[in-house]
Amino acid sequence: MSTQKSVKKGLDKESFTDGIRVILRDREYKETLVIVEGPTDKKLFSKLITADIEVSNGVDLLIFAVSKLSKEKEFADRVIGIRDADFLHLDKKVGGTNIFLTDFHDAEMMILSCDKAYLGVAYEYLPLTPKDDNEYLPLTIKGDYLTLREKILKSIAFIGGLRWINDSDDLVLNFKKHPIGNYYKGKSLDEEACLKMIMQRSESKKRGVSKKEIMMKIENISDYFNLCNGHDFQRAFAIHITERTKKGVSEDTIARMFRIAYEFTSFQKTDLYQQLKNWSDARSKELFRQD
Repeated sequence: MSTQKSVKKGLDKESFTDGIRVILRDREYKETLVIVEGPTDKKLFSKLITADIEVSNGVDLLIFAVSKLSKEKEFADRVIGIRDADFLHLDKKVGGTNIFLTDFHDAEMMILSCDKAYLGVAYEYLPLTPKDDNEYLPLTIKGDYLTLREKILKSIAFIGGLRWINDSDDLVLNFKKHPIGNYYKGKSLDEEACLKMIMQRSESKKRGVSKKEIMMKIENISDYFNLCNGHDFQRAFAIHITERTKKGVSEDTIARMFRIAYEFTSFQKTDLYQQLKNWSDARSKELFRQD
């Protein structure tokens, strides 16, 4: 059963949590309520699970609401959160009571890690034959596309390292509307220029970060699906497609195509699915659109 009520955006933590209580206390409301971080997360999980989904517009609000409601007997088994793991897997940390983590850095990376979904989008946008000017070698086999994915991930690992340092040390760096396109070409990033730009725009930063510090942070990391941010990959992938085909494609379009390509059968192979299933089975709740 669905409800017409919804929690409005822009509320403070207590008001947002109160809004969730209002929904859960509706005598006609019997479903599990799932809180996710953002609108694109809602678009993805709406095709995978049957529960009503509310958007918190930020992980802090999600954590606050789910943690608080999980301590209240009336709501403890009725609300859960699905959040991006960010760097929790690399830092060997967990999500918390009734808060479930994506298998990799974020929902976008969870999709990208799925060969079937990634290849479906790659086949759609990248040519299987060489360009007339021979600027690129032909992509002819599955392995070529998977190698391309690995190269793009390696090319944005530097930004992943900077984001990780920012997260670990709470540096308050400004990554909003990160203009990777100004510093990215041919599957490579101008790391020094990119770092300089972020430092300059981060007026409230607690300290600066050097290229050496970033390289030391990531020197032993090969788990790019947990290091890299999905939006960074989507930007870089869109740039690569535009360079290769001379046909412009936006990051938003690429993101939408990845969500469309991601199937429930692929989701069933994830740790996130199994953890959600264990939670729902233990409470005799229906949570999935296909099972």
